[in-house]
Amino acid sequence: MTKRPTLQELVGRVSQLVSPPEIHLRLHEVIESPVSTSDSIAEIIMQDPNLSARILKITNSAYYGRRRIETVSRAITLIGTRDLYNIALAINAMRVFEKIPSELVSVPVFWRHSLYTAIIARLLARRARVLHPERLFVAGLLHDIGCLVLYSEFPEESRDALLVADGDEAILSEQERSLIGYDHAQVGGELLRLWKIPDTLCNAVAWHHRPLEAPDASIEVPIIAIADSLANRSEEGAFSGVGGHATRIDPALWARIGADESLVDDLWEDVEEQFAEAAQTLMPGMR
Repeated sequence: MTKRPTLQELVGRVSQLVSPPEIHLRLHEVIESPVSTSDSIAEIIMQDPNLSARILKITNSAYYGRRRIETVSRAITLIGTRDLYNIALAINAMRVFEKIPSELVSVPVFWRHSLYTAIIARLLARRARVLHPERLFVAGLLHDIGCLVLYSEFPEESRDALLVADGDEAILSEQERSLIGYDHAQVGGELLRLWKIPDTLCNAVAWHHRPLEAPDASIEVPIIAIADSLANRSEEGAFSGVGGHATRIDPALWARIGADESLVDDLWEDVEEQFAEAAQTLMPGMR
């Protein structure tokens, strides 16, 4: 019987496949520098015309209140360096993780669910007055990227887990831990550490199916868990291609973000409008 790799061994094995592009590493270095400026950040972004165009498109959408922004430098001035960096990270990450091959996943369904979760996470973060809510958009967008790795590295076990789960992500993660030894959430959390994403967001991804067991009590954990569950309730944003299904959210999770189920109805109009525009920018040709 072949010995399965540990979680760290698996991530190390696929690290080249999902390594961040050079522009991301350069942006991270500049954004963390105490002497960085809007112009120095804009200069790096503008070296990638596709990235620049996508950033300008999303910053001019309903997602940001339809402001008129014509240059990356102006976007940084209005939105802030940290939020713009997070948008660039999200766009870069989608391009990289799209390269992971898998016969077990519908790419449009996968990224629709990811984008729905990202938008809901950002809206929840804003309502909870979380600093830099764009961080939660990135974590939501990438919360299931571990699935792509498991589908690629363990196709038979993943197929069995998917059949048993029948669209229920909580059951899927349980089956993955039983059959493989770790689940897609754990894999995703470790991969994001390679991208130098803050530990609070890595932990939110790693524990989004077991949020009440997370060793980190930060607010990011319940936000991603709730956003994922709400996305799965919708027809278009569900993890499964067969449509949404009822998902229960523990009241303890709502309490940790200072809200309750009554918030849900107010979210959907914003979610649907923002999804339509964000999808055109982040998922061209995949809707």
